[in-house]
Amino acid sequence: MAIIEYGTPTTRTVDARYYLREYDEVLMGKRKTYSASCMNKAQGSKTSSEMLHYIFSYYLRWTPEQVRDCLTPEIVKAMKLESLINRIPSPPEINREVDLYFVAWHIYPRTVNVSKAELVVKVYTDVISGRASKFPKNYFDGNDGYVRARLLFLIMVREYLSFESAEQMYAFFANDAGRRAINQYKLSVPLRELYASPLDYLHDALRKEQKDDVLYAKYSAGVKKRVDKGFIKVGDQRHEEGGEKYAG
Repeated sequence: MAIIEYGTPTTRTVDARYYLREYDEVLMGKRKTYSASCMNKAQGSKTSSEMLHYIFSYYLRWTPEQVRDCLTPEIVKAMKLESLINRIPSPPEINREVDLYFVAWHIYPRTVNVSKAELVVKVYTDVISGRASKFPKNYFDGNDGYVRARLLFLIMVREYLSFESAEQMYAFFANDAGRRAINQYKLSVPLRELYASPLDYLHDALRKEQKDDVLYAKYSAGVKKRVDKGFIKVGDQRHEEGGEKYAG
């Protein structure tokens, strides 16, 4: 299961030093907002990134690593950086109010010190512990959504469940016990959005060397009978449409 590292090099093509005079006026309270040209949407985060680079380098005299490790909400407020930081993109797992290291990650990609997999673990830990009430919006959309869902399932099995054999595992997720476990360990959203049944979720999440097509076929027959009887509320059409998308 490939996990792409977060952070891609950004090329500074915008000379934002011109707009630093506006920042000086904002910092001194002489103006409340930046000009429309400074906040030009067509530039995306480029102008803000460049301005922040100069502010960190020449106003605070910080290294990229210090930006990553030392930036706090209090400093952001004191330096009046909110408007600039609001234009900096961040991974969906990040709490933008407190996890301000994402600013350094964007401006200085070499400061990225976690992988996408580690960010998935972080958000799952937050959800399990109650620090977060739910996964980020649209977290399971697209190909990245499937990658996250698979990783989360494997974390659940590794951390909270125990099986003596592949047969026992397949049987468990072909049963109501599998659905209860998924609900208990907060993975009902990816199950509902991406898979027809807990058994499908299991088989898709397992790595190639872990999958057992014979066991999957064996227990799928039982699951389909239960679907037909109405025990599991899953649409047959959705199952068929989803198969090719996530088949291992």
